[in-house]
Amino acid sequence: MEIFHRTYGITSQYAVSAIKTGNRLHYLYSFPNKAFDRVLLRTKLNNHNKEYKKQIDNIVVIGHYDDLRVLRYNNAKFTSLVELKTTSKRYMWSVEVKAAIRQLQLYMWLMKEQLEKLGFPLWKRSYVEIYSQRSGRLMRRIPVEYDHNIEEWIRHVANCFRGLEKVAAPHKGICRFCPKNVRSACDWYILMNTKTKKFDV
Repeated sequence: MEIFHRTYGITSQYAVSAIKTGNRLHYLYSFPNKAFDRVLLRTKLNNHNKEYKKQIDNIVVIGHYDDLRVLRYNNAKFTSLVELKTTSKRYMWSVEVKAAIRQLQLYMWLMKEQLEKLGFPLWKRSYVEIYSQRSGRLMRRIPVEYDHNIEEWIRHVANCFRGLEKVAAPHKGICRFCPKNVRSACDWYILMNTKTKKFDV
C-alpha cells in the first residue's frame, strides 16, 4: 500500500488515517518488549544502519524490519524477527498474509549475516503478528521459516520487471482488494476491463 502511495502520489483521507494508525500501533506493540538483550541488539543494529541493503548479481534489496525478539536456548542467544501488521477488518485475506510472510522472509535474508556477526543469529522461526486497529488485540501470530531459495525468487521478480520472464497475472477477483485509485492506475486492470467492456473502477 505505502509503495503505491509513494510511486503514484495517491492520497486519500482513509489511507493516510490508516497509515498513521498503523504506525502508532507498531510503536505501542513493541513498547512492552523492552528486555535488556532486545534493547542491546536493536541499539547495535541501529548504530550500523536503519535500512539494510544486500546485493545479489546487480540487484540491490533494501528493507527494514518492524521488530525483533531475543530468546535464549542452550546458553546461546537467538533472534526472531517480527513483522507487525494492523487491520481494521475482522481478518486479513490470504493474499495479504502471504505478502506479509514473503516480506518477513526478505528481512530475514537481509539481516542473517549481520545478526550472526553480532552474536544473535536467527532463530529457526520468525513471526508475522496481525493486530486489530479497532480493539488493539492480537488477532493472529504466524510462524515463518527462513526461505533458502529466496535468492532465486528475487531474481525471478527482477526479471519480471525487466520483461525477461513472464509475469503470472493474478485472478481478476483479487483486484477487488485494491483501492479504486490504485486500480485506476493499473494497466493490467484497465486492459481486462476494456476486453470485458466493464468499468467498475
